[in-house]
Amino acid sequence: MRSPFTARPDGTIDVRLSEVEAQTVRRVAADMGEALAHTDEPSMHRLFPPAYPEDAGRQEEFARFTRDELLAGKRAAIEAVIGSIDEGGAKRGKFATILDDETAGCWLRVLNDARLVLGTRLDISEEEEHRPLPADHLRAPAMNLYLYLSGLTELLVEALAEQLPPADHPI
Repeated sequence: MRSPFTARPDGTIDVRLSEVEAQTVRRVAADMGEALAHTDEPSMHRLFPPAYPEDAGRQEEFARFTRDELLAGKRAAIEAVIGSIDEGGAKRGKFATILDDETAGCWLRVLNDARLVLGTRLDISEEEEHRPLPADHLRAPAMNLYLYLSGLTELLVEALAEQLPPADHPI
């Protein structure tokens, strides 16, 4: 399978998806925006891991000072993803856009956050082998979306890694 993400020499990322895939990513981003209104829901806890899990007082203070900034950053990333899809072009069922470095980072954050929330809701562990489920399986829509988001995240990381200088290259 060809990656939908291609690193360009100018540091941007070409995105080529089907129109359905682009609308799926847009819907997932919009759903994440709605989910951020319910950060007390257990599936959202992975997005705000505790800095002081053994000290409730320090954790509460930490959350009070950081939560609004974290939420604002997540909302901005969601807006950037939705905006990049809305500004992209679709023709004959194919979607294309170009992501600058900042917007590519937003895509990565939103895809991974959605994957984490969905994985928590599905009670997925890292030890399991994950395979697509048949369409008639009760968990198929959620599991198959989780797998799709996981694959997109991995492919985007690979495209971004192509733009890094070699390990022996002086920065």
